[in-house]
Amino acid sequence: MGNALKQKQLEDQANLQTKELYKGKIFSLRRDHLQFDAGLPHDWDIIEHPGAVAIIPVNEKGNFIFVQQWRRAIEKIIYELPAGTLDEGENPLLCAQRELQEETGYRAKEIIPFGGIYSAPGFCTEYIHFFIARDLEESPLPGDLHEAIDVMEVSLNDALAMIDSQQISDAKTIAGILRYQRWKSHA
Repeated sequence: MGNALKQKQLEDQANLQTKELYKGKIFSLRRDHLQFDAGLPHDWDIIEHPGAVAIIPVNEKGNFIFVQQWRRAIEKIIYELPAGTLDEGENPLLCAQRELQEETGYRAKEIIPFGGIYSAPGFCTEYIHFFIARDLEESPLPGDLHEAIDVMEVSLNDALAMIDSQQISDAKTIAGILRYQRWKSHA
């Protein structure tokens, strides 16, 4: 039996106490206190997040549609795939189409589920659902009032160079581009 499985079994048998520390608009923070039968207690602080979507929009030329925006948490302007947080109970595919329209002004006639990633599984429950969006047509929706987004078209090769030069440093964007590159090379 592997160490990870042993750890899971130990935690399944431990006495668990959970306490909500913070409840915010987008996420909450809880502390899990585990008392193990044969060991010291341990606390985990866990961010509970409803999940998100990230869209890989590809236009008729085969180029990506990226967004560029100011991110308060890191105090930088960065390049990203269009993305957004799921509303409670929201279907990820519907969220992806809405976010694409709000952030880029395009609607996809074809939207393909493309797996996903956990953003930071050591302390956060956020799962980001990926979608490829193709056959794009102009169809803007009003964006969030607090967001000022610039839209740009980038080729796959330029996107890869932007990753190499660290112009693209957003994890979901890097993962989405690299997965898309592998998928495209096998298609």
